Amino acid sequence: MNDILSMNPQYQLLADELNKIPNGFPRTESGVELKLLAKLFNEEDAAMASTLSMEPRSLKEIAEQNFLSEPEAKQRLIGMVKRGLIDIKREEGLGFTFQLIPFVVGFYERQNAKIDKEFAELFEQYYLESFHRTMLSEPSVHRIIPLEKAIPVDIDVMPYEKASTYLDQAQSWGVLDCICRVQKKLIGQGCDHSIRNCLVFSPKPSAFVRSEEIETLTREQALKVLADADREGLVHSVNNAQTEVYYVCNCCTCSCGVLRGMVEYGSENSIARSDFYARVEEDLCTGCESCIERCQFNAIFMVDGLCQVDRVKCYGCGLCISSCESEALSLILKSPEERAEPPADDAAWRVIRAKQRID
Repeated sequence: MNDILSMNPQYQLLADELNKIPNGFPRTESGVELKLLAKLFNEEDAAMASTLSMEPRSLKEIAEQNFLSEPEAKQRLIGMVKRGLIDIKREEGLGFTFQLIPFVVGFYERQNAKIDKEFAELFEQYYLESFHRTMLSEPSVHRIIPLEKAIPVDIDVMPYEKASTYLDQAQSWGVLDCICRVQKKLIGQGCDHSIRNCLVFSPKPSAFVRSEEIETLTREQALKVLADADREGLVHSVNNAQTEVYYVCNCCTCSCGVLRGMVEYGSENSIARSDFYARVEEDLCTGCESCIERCQFNAIFMVDGLCQVDRVKCYGCGLCISSCESEALSLILKSPEERAEPPADDAAWRVIRAKQRID
């Protein structure tokens, strides 16, 4: 495959286009990122995809740029859409338009049912060589949202801090396997956490009924997925925006590609914090240490038999609160000066990210 890739510039061109997207697709000396692309795109599709961008383009424009008839171009484009590699939209006056999407969060996650051991090994090599750098830039790809039952009832919180905000606005709900845990398991580094707990939702009714990968849920079943994740000690995270949030990942530091940036590379920017931090009432603490086992961020420690919270390390997920039977722990809303409001939407996120990205 190395010889094929070195002779064919189309994967190089596609990799360069993907790296122009603020999410990032950093290059490597080994060229492992090209092997990943070759697993997903044939040469003709790679050539066509390299002429796309994040801006939607009409079928006519794409066909002309690729010296193809519109029917032939449409067939190739629809094929890539079906494989989760690009996006399709209907634009007034233009008809169907097509656009490039990021590697992460983007077409990598859409390969959930297709990922095999070779792909998982290539991704791991790419992550270690170069891709982990995408988790070091600001604004973070993901942000923490706290367990809703851990939020004090007398606090008026921003809607983007509550999972129920997104679930209530949706018309369709679904669940699929966590690709991070699938990938880690395929390379023999899997953890004990359950796999089928990545929530997705959509403002469109019946959005997932034809999906082979996504299991359709009711709203109540989606809430149960969140509750089960809490019992497992998994952290809720979403894309780092106030609106256009259509999924909730339930993450662990052992497998999550985002949280690994913090654990393996010491980046506090790998994931954005919630508007809360945990606080302990020492008079109520029994020293049971259940909170220590639950904390994914190593923010809780014991001093003289009582738990203490390191605010620098606390990301405000609320897992420690839901495990504290003595109710010694609680979530405290940060002061306005301490809060970091997420970007308004994905477009705003990309603008900020493009300016601050670490290459």
